[in-house]
Parts: sequence; C-alpha cells; structure tokens
Amino acid sequence: MKTQKLEILILFLCIFGFIGCDNEDEEGEKVIGYKEYTLTIASKKLPGVCGTDGFYYLSDVYAIKKENAQEWDSLRFIDGFEFEKGYEYKIKVSETNYLNHRKGQPAWTEYSLLEIISKDKKASDAVPLHFIPEWYYKDKFIPEYNYAVEADNKDLIEEDLKTYSIMPLDYHYLLYRGDNKLMTWIAIKDDSNMLTPTFIKSMNKTPEEFPGSYTILPPKGNIVGFMEWTFLDEYGNETNYPSFDVFFGYAADARSIQTPNTAYLYKDLTELYKNKYPKAGVKTVVISYAISF
Repeated sequence: MKTQKLEILILFLCIFGFIGCDNEDEEGEKVIGYKEYTLTIASKKLPGVCGTDGFYYLSDVYAIKKENAQEWDSLRFIDGFEFEKGYEYKIKVSETNYLNHRKGQPAWTEYSLLEIISKDKKASDAVPLHFIPEWYYKDKFIPEYNYAVEADNKDLIEEDLKTYSIMPLDYHYLLYRGDNKLMTWIAIKDDSNMLTPTFIKSMNKTPEEFPGSYTILPPKGNIVGFMEWTFLDEYGNETNYPSFDVFFGYAADARSIQTPNTAYLYKDLTELYKNKYPKAGVKTVVISYAISF
C-alpha cells in the first residue's frame, strides 16, 4: 500500500515538473523580431548616452546611418564588428529583438555583423559633435568657481579672475571612461558647441605635495583622494590645457557616501599674477573649480 502511494506521488511530481518545465519554456526568452539591413558607420566614434528605464551612462558610440537615412544616429555595440578609426564602413547587420519577462528589462535588441561591404579611409561628412541629449546635462555638471586672493590691491586681482576664468563657466563638464579605458573629459555647451574631448592622465599625490597656499581656499566637501590631472589629446600627447591638482571626494551636501562624486580642481596662480600686476602687491592667488559627476 505504501509502495502504491509512493508511486502515485512520484507520478504526480513528474507530471508537475513536466508542466512546470513547459511553462518555463513558454515564459522564457523569445525572439520577437528579426531583420537584416545595411549600415554606414562613421569614421569616428562619439560620446553618447546609453541605457534605458532610468539607468543611463556615457560611453563612446558609433555614428550610424541606416539604409536611405539622412541623419546620423547612435549605436552602442555591434557583435563581431572591429572598428578602426579613420575609416567609414558600409556593413550588413542583423537586428534581433528579444523578450523575456523574467528579466528586469524584458525587451532588448542585439546587433550582429553579417558582412563588411566596404571600408574607406575618409572623414565622414556632417557628423554631429556628440549624441548627448540636453536633458542629460541640463542644469548639471557646471563648475562652481571659487578663488581666494591676498594682495594689496585685492579688488584688481579679483576683477581679473572674474573676467578671465581658465575654464569656461557656461559649459557642462562630463567625465566617463571611453573605449581606450582612459577617463575622457568633455565640455558641452549645446548641440553646436563642445570643446575638443581630452583624456585625463591621473597621478596620485599626497596632501603634502600640494602647495600650502591651498589652505586659504579649502574644499567644501569630504576628501578621500589627492591627485594631479594633466590632459592628453587622442594620440596621448600633452595638450595646452593647464594641469590641475585635484581633491577628490564627496560634496558637502551629498546624501550618499558610497561613491566619490566631486572633483575639486585647484591651481596656484600667485606667480602669474605677480608678473601680470607687479604693482598690486600680490602675495597669494588660488582658484578652484568644483565639478560633480
């Protein structure tokens, strides 16, 4: 009798498991769309916004044109495609649309290379400066400019500092890690105005290596790191941009202390202003830019 009951239980579990597996197949990953077409890939990648559903991030993206399109669009990744800067491509790709309700983002699309049709060494025409929409940077990433002056003619030096900021104050400064794994620094005013992207060469320092003059203009946040930033061009050469000493940490009003979110860029301009205004009795001039990321 017990054997018969055990056999019935096993049979029930097998049937239940079969139905469960069948439902799992029905509710699992599905292909809901597939097509093939030709893309034009511009000769350089551009900074762009990726992500969806409230999670967005900056990255280097392809500038693409689908068949018969007049405007450039962006695409993050094409499986199997190895891009070489300076060449414009025509390629054939597949676009596969997936659906899986078990995932947090149930619908997504994957692109795969099918064929390279052409590869021409040229600068692509009418490529935009970036693919970063205004909503991403609007009212954010603007530097907070501060300075401190010790001089007999303090008003003269302060007026000069107000008029001639090293960093333009009407741009939005964004930082992200590009395809080359270096930190990429860009400054955007709008769709038509962007400073040439540069790469940051970062070198750790100790507080003792910073000029003592910085004590007259202490950073407002909670500092966890000290470094020097110099700026490189796309070929790794140093640029004409001035280097900065950097205090890295959390803004004073930060609600979370999980990740440092502010860079305080410092520079001692004492010698510059002593030479510029020799009769102003300049003793110390320090500037700083606080930029949140």
